[in-house]
Amino acid sequence: MKLSTIIRVAFAICMLTSGILNAQINTNKKAPIKYSILLKKADIAYQDSKYAIAADYYETYLQNPVNSHNIVLSKLADCYWQMREYDKALRIYKLISPNGNQGASQQYQHRIAELYARNGQYQQASEWLKGVAGYQLKAQVYNEKETLNKIKKDSLNWKLGFLNVNTAFREFSPFLSNNTLFFSSNKPLLTKKKAYGWDAKNYARLWEIPLSSLDTIPYIKLKNTALNKNQSNQKTKNLAGIYECGDTKPGSSTIRLVINKPTMNGDLNPAGTVVKGLEKIQLNAGAISIDKNNHFYFSANYAKADKKGVNRICLMEGIYTTSGITTIQKLPFGDANTYSVMHPAINLDGTLLVCSSDKAGGKGGYDLYYSKRSDINQPWDTLKTFGNNLNTIGNEVFPSITPDGYLYFSSDNIPGLGGLDIYRILLHDAIAGRGEIEHLSYPVNSSADDFGWTQQDITGVKGFFTSDRLNSDDNLYSYSYNPIKTLKRAKKSFIEGFVLEKQSLKPIMGATLFLYNIREDTVYVAKADKNGKYHFPVLTTSDIIIKAVNKKYINDCLSANILYEPQPKDTIQKAPRDLLLDKFKVGFKWKLSNIHYDFDKWNIRADAMPILDSLIMILNKNPITVELGSHTDSRGSFKYNERLSQHRAESAVAYLIQHGIDSKRITAKGYGEYQLLNRCSDGVPCTDEEHQANRRTEVKVTGYTTPQKVSENIDPDKFKDGERINKNDLPKDFFEECK
Repeated sequence: MKLSTIIRVAFAICMLTSGILNAQINTNKKAPIKYSILLKKADIAYQDSKYAIAADYYETYLQNPVNSHNIVLSKLADCYWQMREYDKALRIYKLISPNGNQGASQQYQHRIAELYARNGQYQQASEWLKGVAGYQLKAQVYNEKETLNKIKKDSLNWKLGFLNVNTAFREFSPFLSNNTLFFSSNKPLLTKKKAYGWDAKNYARLWEIPLSSLDTIPYIKLKNTALNKNQSNQKTKNLAGIYECGDTKPGSSTIRLVINKPTMNGDLNPAGTVVKGLEKIQLNAGAISIDKNNHFYFSANYAKADKKGVNRICLMEGIYTTSGITTIQKLPFGDANTYSVMHPAINLDGTLLVCSSDKAGGKGGYDLYYSKRSDINQPWDTLKTFGNNLNTIGNEVFPSITPDGYLYFSSDNIPGLGGLDIYRILLHDAIAGRGEIEHLSYPVNSSADDFGWTQQDITGVKGFFTSDRLNSDDNLYSYSYNPIKTLKRAKKSFIEGFVLEKQSLKPIMGATLFLYNIREDTVYVAKADKNGKYHFPVLTTSDIIIKAVNKKYINDCLSANILYEPQPKDTIQKAPRDLLLDKFKVGFKWKLSNIHYDFDKWNIRADAMPILDSLIMILNKNPITVELGSHTDSRGSFKYNERLSQHRAESAVAYLIQHGIDSKRITAKGYGEYQLLNRCSDGVPCTDEEHQANRRTEVKVTGYTTPQKVSENIDPDKFKDGERINKNDLPKDFFEECK
């Protein structure tokens, strides 16, 4: 999981230890370095989550090349990852995995992919994400320039500002209520009391500021500002020698960190005041929400850590008044010993609560849950999870409920621009397990972490959010959305439809659609989205042809008539049917899983019969001819493996023929060890599992038993979403089969 997701999402889960590591690295060049002691100190600091101290020790330890090995490198990379020193983390991860993602763990692959995405290197990110369970769709989107460009489709309508509450520390999770902006920050308090092990002499606290006192720097000016170590407004901060729970970088009390983040003025604490009434909350407090009755909900650490020193997070409720928060009590969710519940979002009536939790039984690291009650005087119901259309194998966090009925949240798994991106869905659709999730456009979302959405009113055209796009530090940004061009343009008409896989009816994301408007003699191009949905503009009444093309499938098309009539609002016409692409294209190949043979045998075992029976069903339903190819591992001679694989392929073919498949439709081919899937060639030591991956039976489509409508092949990737092209740019008779 991504660093910012684990640390910030957990808000953070504090590893409280009993002492501070006082021993420092020996900098006396004349004194020999005792590497065994150095490594022990590094491991102690790492175990206590004192990542900056551990990183210093590990770097010194690794100065001796003899000491370089993946266990130490892995811990060092994790230190930099946890401290959000991304360039250093990437440098170490490359040392651990010099051959790309080959042999890299899925955690390393995911982390390195997000590091590349953070720098806008999406193709490299896509390569590293390949094979990471649950991230296939994200890897696909990272590799599609058109899709990434589409995410930025209305970026000109957004304007961002950098708030004057931002400091050299971290400001995050804004919430608007009664013309007051509440937010979390770990900037230091002017108090003699110091929180234990805290870099800014305090944990994250809740702050407030009237909207009338806010000021901003336009984001465009901020982006063009040259940031360097010689800026007059740079700050330094002492880093504590212990893991810091408010999402700041941990480190040694002797280390000085240069902060290059611009502030609105020279003060560490330029704007805002601490929310009163939370003085007894000893650790973190943040991520708030308020209902219309001024019931005040926030996240906070439990008062005590568990036996392992982990201090988890719970939800608290109080009453907000001008003199502070009163009547504070813990909500009946969470368990101090097993899981956290955090990031509350409340509706105005105080009857629906949405939160994030890592409780057992979820789909990912952190999932979104909700609880209902009939009125504010009734107890809360148990937490219920949202459906699979919202929660993923990744992390869904920082929910907020807006006056216009939307649930906003951030996710690091749903395809976007990288890290945590902000999404929204109608709240009643989310609870019902239906509806489409919308990705907010750039520049609200970026390749960094973006989260914590709040808006000023029901229109949603102004508000605030959090991002760490500048120097990897959490800052508060204002946004305004001004769709003037959209409001003044003429109303449009569209035709929409879906592209689906013929056998499974699953959407085919990225399929290329061509609409030929016969009256205009013009061809329009569109790309199917993640739901397989496409749309074309309708500018004239005309007969049309729509054709769907994908490299892996047989094309499909339809003809229809579209009607153009100016309306007072945008109108949508539905295509007469879905476009269904047949995956059984000549050359299409798939693996028959769990077809195993006894050693030195080729007879069909009983456990392989159900798999072959499923192939029989496919052949009975589809007019295709196929080749059954058998592959062995590298153990044994070439001739032996050729003979063995041929016998095994022939056994599978014989089984199909015995069950009614025409022998003319299937051929057997033994490939022996000539097409290995991994490195396990002769002489290379491999595990049984690695050898097993090469022992397989594959099916390849070789032709058809009846004539098929398959037009001349084209490269659909060279056509861009939304462009118009000439019919002559396509092969001759490209649309003939559709008439």
